[in-house]
Amino acid sequence: MGEWKPEPKTADDVLSQISEAIVTSKGWPTPIYRDPATRRVLSVADSVAVTPATVLLSGESGVGKEVFARYIHARSPRYGQPFVAINCAAVPESLMESEFFGHERGAFSGAHKQHQGVFEQANRGTLLLDEVSEMPLDLQSKLLRVLQERKIRRVGGTKDIGVDIRVIATTNRDLLKYVDEGHFRRDLYYRLSVFPLAIPALRDRPRDIEALLRHYVGTFAEAFDKQVEGLSPTAVKKVQAHPFPGNVRELVNVVQRAIILCGDATEIDAEHIVFETTDEFLQKVEEFGAEESDLEDDLMSFKVGGQPLTEIRRIVILETLKHYEGNRSRTAEALGLSTRTIRNKLREYRDRGDDPPES
Repeated sequence: MGEWKPEPKTADDVLSQISEAIVTSKGWPTPIYRDPATRRVLSVADSVAVTPATVLLSGESGVGKEVFARYIHARSPRYGQPFVAINCAAVPESLMESEFFGHERGAFSGAHKQHQGVFEQANRGTLLLDEVSEMPLDLQSKLLRVLQERKIRRVGGTKDIGVDIRVIATTNRDLLKYVDEGHFRRDLYYRLSVFPLAIPALRDRPRDIEALLRHYVGTFAEAFDKQVEGLSPTAVKKVQAHPFPGNVRELVNVVQRAIILCGDATEIDAEHIVFETTDEFLQKVEEFGAEESDLEDDLMSFKVGGQPLTEIRRIVILETLKHYEGNRSRTAEALGLSTRTIRNKLREYRDRGDDPPES
């Protein structure tokens, strides 16, 4: 078994590695959990991990599918070899073939040197195809060929290159329904779903909520240099009563807000737990088409933990955008906002001197 890296210590590291909700146990990384439902999933994952079978992980957005993929890799004979993840929804379609299969020098304008795609990078290890349902149909056919033959050909290349990889794919869609609708190849679906494994939503594993909550409070308190030592019982109960449609990803946002809002307090209380920063006002904007500027006075006067909601919203939008590497669509989806709202707010933040990351 290889050595697992320690947990991230800086705020940027935490935000860029949200999926790393792990502890080191018995020499390998293990997802943080307390719920029997998660224990059952991990038991099944243990069984499939030691085989070469392709695994299809399904579950709602934000449940931690990458965490389980890393767990399977860690429990497999390939542990110590590369684990390479690619988000199929985040790569521009024009660059997909190059990112997947690589390219030769001079293959196209801007190809100044040879580039290895993720299949070559993951050779002898595990390749995670995250959000595989978002892959264009023409690339799906090429992926199917690679999975069948275990050979790739770089863009602009003339020879096949053998690859020895274990593939894990994830999806937050009903993939069979997607097949029936013509968006995903049926033959590729069956190639990927050799061993399908469903990850329960966070609301269906309630005992995990407190374990993850305390883990992230400790992690973000250190990253934000705050002297927060824990949570009050009422704060824990408030979090446990929430349905978490955004799952673990939403829980991470809740913890960040709480750490910010608690100020110099050493304990997070219920008043510091905010699930939707400006939901009531933003819904009015979307429903009635009002200008957000009409609501700013209301937002400035409505405070949580001493901070106006406009400032909380700014922090959450910019940090989420940073996590998604400037991708506005994914930021909007994660926060439950429209892309128009994100676009307008970023323009406003630039005018006031912020420097939001570009995609």
